[in-house]
Amino acid sequence: MTLGERVRAARHQLGMSQAQLAGDELTKGFISQVEAGLVRPSLRSLQVIALRLGRSLDYFIGDESLAGAKRRVFHRLAAQAAIERRDWPAVRHEATAALAQPSTLGAERATLLRYLATADTAEGKREQAFERLAEAMTLVDANSDATELAHLLHARGVLYVEHGQLAAGAESLEAARDVMEQREITDPRLRARTLVHLGTVYRRLHRTAKALATYELALAVASRSSELRLAAQSYMGVAVALYDAGELDAAIANYQRALGLFERVSDTAIELSVMQSLATVQFEHGDMTAARETVDRCSERAALAGDIRVGAIVDVLRARITLEEGGVEDALRLAEDAARRLAELGDGRQQADALRVAAAADHARGDYSASDLAYRRAIELLASIEDHPDLSTLAAEYAQKLRARGDLESAFAYLELARDPAASRPS
Repeated sequence: MTLGERVRAARHQLGMSQAQLAGDELTKGFISQVEAGLVRPSLRSLQVIALRLGRSLDYFIGDESLAGAKRRVFHRLAAQAAIERRDWPAVRHEATAALAQPSTLGAERATLLRYLATADTAEGKREQAFERLAEAMTLVDANSDATELAHLLHARGVLYVEHGQLAAGAESLEAARDVMEQREITDPRLRARTLVHLGTVYRRLHRTAKALATYELALAVASRSSELRLAAQSYMGVAVALYDAGELDAAIANYQRALGLFERVSDTAIELSVMQSLATVQFEHGDMTAARETVDRCSERAALAGDIRVGAIVDVLRARITLEEGGVEDALRLAEDAARRLAELGDGRQQADALRVAAAADHARGDYSASDLAYRRAIELLASIEDHPDLSTLAAEYAQKLRARGDLESAFAYLELARDPAASRPS
C-alpha cells in the first residue's frame, strides 16, 4: 500500500472529507494529489495529516524509502519546536525517537541530549539534567562543534544558577560568551540570552557595574536582531542594575520600556516578571500607591494566565506593602498563604522570601517565637539550595532583628553567617 493509499484508507475509516483533513494548514486539492500519488508531502505536512488521522508518522512512512538522516532531522526539529511551546512530554518523545536512530552521533546527539536536559530542568530534575549535559559535553569538538559547545555551556550555566551556584554559573556563561566571540558565532539569539543570564548572575553577585554593562550589551545585540522579547529582558536587566545602584527613577523608566515591548510580543510570562520587578522598585522608591496598582495589575494578569506561582509571588509583595502600611495581621496572612502555595510548587527560593515577610510581620506584632521559626526556616531553605547571596541578605536582616530585641549573642552568630553564608548555620 502506497503512502497516498494509506492516507485515503485512514481518512475513510474516520468518515472524514478531504477538506476536513486539509483544515487550515493544507488544501483539499493538496490532499487529493497526495492520495493520488501525484505529490509527496513534506515531513511537516505529513505530520499534520498524521495528527488529524490519529495515526503515527511511521504508519504512513514505514514502508516508504525515507533516509534515516531525514527521519532524524524531522524528530530533532519537532523536539526543538516542542521546546518553544514548552511541551515537555513532546520534547522527550521526539528527542528520544531521534536518539534511537543508529546514525545519531557526535554533535547531533549532544544537541538532543541538551533538549532532554531542558525538559529535565523545566520539570525540576536537575541532577538528571546535569548528567545529560555532562555526557553531551564529551561528544562535541571545540573546533568543529563550537556552536553546540556554546549552547551547552549556556545551558549548564543557567542550570547552575537555578541550583543557586552563582559562581559556577557565571564561569560557564562567561565560557559560552567567550566561545561565541573567539569562534565568531553569528547566533544573536544565543548571544543575547547568554548575556541576559550573565547580567542577572552579576547582579545577584552584587557586581552592579558589570551587570549594567552586560545588560546594555545584550540589549544592543537583541535590538540588532529584532528580538523584541530579548530586548525587553535586557531593559528589565538594566532596570534591576540601575535599581541596585540606587537610580530608582531610571530603573522605573527602563521597566516601563520593557513592558511596552512585552505587550508587543504578548509574552505573558516575561511581562509578569517585569511587573513584579517594577512593583518592587516602586515599593523601594516609597511610591506605595503605584506599587499597589502594579501588584493588582500583575495579580489580574497572573489569574487570567493561570499562573499560580506568579500569583503567589505577587501576594508576597502585596504582603510587604501591607506590612509597610501598618497592616500587620493582613500582611502575615498573605505571606503565610503565599509560603504554603510556593511550598506546594516546590519553589524554595520564593518560599523563603514569603517566610521572610511572615517573620518580619511576626516580629512587628511581638511574637518573637514565631518570627524566629519563620526566619530560621527561610534560612534553611536558602542553605539547602545553596543560594548564598540571598542567604547572606536574610541572615543580616535576622541579625538586626535579634539585636533590636537584645539577643546580642544570637545576633552576632547570624551576622557571621551573613559574612560567610557557606559556613555552618547557628544552632
